[in-house]
Amino acid sequence: MPIVFINAGAKKYQFTPKQILCYDLAMKTNPTRFILSKITLAAALMLCLNLSASAQTNRLRIGIYDSRAVAVAYMNSTEFAAKLKAVRAEYDAAKQVGDTNKLKQIEARMKASQARAHEEGFSTGSVAEIMATVKDAVPGVAKSAGVELIASKWEVNYQSANIETVDVTGQLTALFHTSDRGRKWAQEIQARPPLSREALDEHQD
Repeated sequence: MPIVFINAGAKKYQFTPKQILCYDLAMKTNPTRFILSKITLAAALMLCLNLSASAQTNRLRIGIYDSRAVAVAYMNSTEFAAKLKAVRAEYDAAKQVGDTNKLKQIEARMKASQARAHEEGFSTGSVAEIMATVKDAVPGVAKSAGVELIASKWEVNYQSANIETVDVTGQLTALFHTSDRGRKWAQEIQARPPLSREALDEHQD
């Protein structure tokens, strides 16, 4: 990009054509502002330079997280243990009365849940259901991180230069009452790439 150099006393400034245009527009819309306040050409251009820098720092901030870490933290939490306990009680009750249909339904449901857990914890499966369990606390995470939106990092297909991403994985995993071992696993999983669907299928086989 062409650069324009302006001498102002002992200092020499450089400006882009975009900043020169900013000055020209300002002079056309309100020339007396610059004349009456005795702002020099270089000073006016410096003002445009500052405005340009300010616009670059005023990007939209969105929070992203590693969904695998969220899944691992949840599946090693007291919340998940309570859910499993309820399912186990339901299974035992059906077994006690000999309700084979109910037993088969529960077994099929648990098998599907296990497959989904593998997708969530090792691949890029959605953790929408897990996040729903802490939905009331998520706005607080967003406010603390200064972001306007929170989404899984694996769901971001495009990001313009006007977007700034902030990793909030740690804040989200902290919403669950996770065991020390679970927190360690949630941290470690982030250092590895997620498994593809094909690799996950092979792993399950």
